[in-house]
Amino acid sequence: MRTMVRQLPPPHLKLPHPSASTPSYRFVDVVSQGNQYAGAVGDRLIPAIPGFRTSAAFLTSLSANLRLTDDDLVPSPMSTPPSMRSSTAHHLPPPSPLSVPPSTALASSAELPKSTTTTSTNEPPSNNPELAALPELRTYAATTPADRIAGLKLVADSVAQQRQLTSRELIFHPLHLAALTLVLALVAQYLYASAADLVLVGTTCGGVVMACLAAVRWVCGGYIFHAETINWEWLGDDEVVVVRWGEEVIGALVLGWSEEGGGAKRARGKGARRGLGLVRGWTVQQKYRGKGVGESLLEEAVRVAGERGVKGVEFAEEHANSLRILPAFYNGFLDRRDARAARALEKVASAKGSFGKRR
Repeated sequence: MRTMVRQLPPPHLKLPHPSASTPSYRFVDVVSQGNQYAGAVGDRLIPAIPGFRTSAAFLTSLSANLRLTDDDLVPSPMSTPPSMRSSTAHHLPPPSPLSVPPSTALASSAELPKSTTTTSTNEPPSNNPELAALPELRTYAATTPADRIAGLKLVADSVAQQRQLTSRELIFHPLHLAALTLVLALVAQYLYASAADLVLVGTTCGGVVMACLAAVRWVCGGYIFHAETINWEWLGDDEVVVVRWGEEVIGALVLGWSEEGGGAKRARGKGARRGLGLVRGWTVQQKYRGKGVGESLLEEAVRVAGERGVKGVEFAEEHANSLRILPAFYNGFLDRRDARAARALEKVASAKGSFGKRR
């Protein structure tokens, strides 16, 4: 935008024409561009106002420095396509990536080896120390005595753990807690007469609680004796499937055969499938449960049973954890656990097995 500014000389300056009786006024056009202001206005204004000479010279120098030529418009080698990069591009000294000469820096991806253009960033590196430190997880049919002993020991431990489960069920059963509270209340009412009887009441109630815990331990002790019967004689010639995590066996499954099935009857004919595969024991260490280890055991058992040519796989009626010491009223949680195991085996057999596809 152009504006008309009236310029008056400072009062301490003399007029250029002494003969003039009245001061003269000079109208100039002021523009926003520095170079026009210095070139057009400065030439006429500087003789009249000497103090403005320094500002005009600064604007003139600034205009010259801000003027760009075609030689200065060099494309950036980082953001410019290779085909449009000029040979005059300035390359930084090493170790900058721009220190590569243009002849080698403009190599197309087609000239590179396939390994550099098809590498996937989603694949973990093979030399990752964290992955290399993880132990190997394997599921296989045990053939060595050491693996069979480790698997048999896990099955025996699972039987012994039933003592803890049934003890917890007896202690925290609502009816038992109510009965114990009633007994302690009767003892306290019978023995308490004054404040001096508090010690007697406390020791008597503690004795009653200890007697109840000892009774629970005695009742559930049958599982310990049953766990001791899980030995080589109990195993016989059955298959033992184990899951090994590094050097530790963390899961085991004992697979037996019905009287009509097994390897002895397999030679009767090609494709003959008689009898059933019977799961006699199935367990995983407590800290590894819920992580898919038990399912891998069932899958391996189904595979081994398929190789034997049997009709199917199911849990044996008298498997290792089928013993019930307490009355049926207290065994509901054990029965529900066996039902879940049977459903899991049926699901794996229908998904991974090929028993119904053969004729």
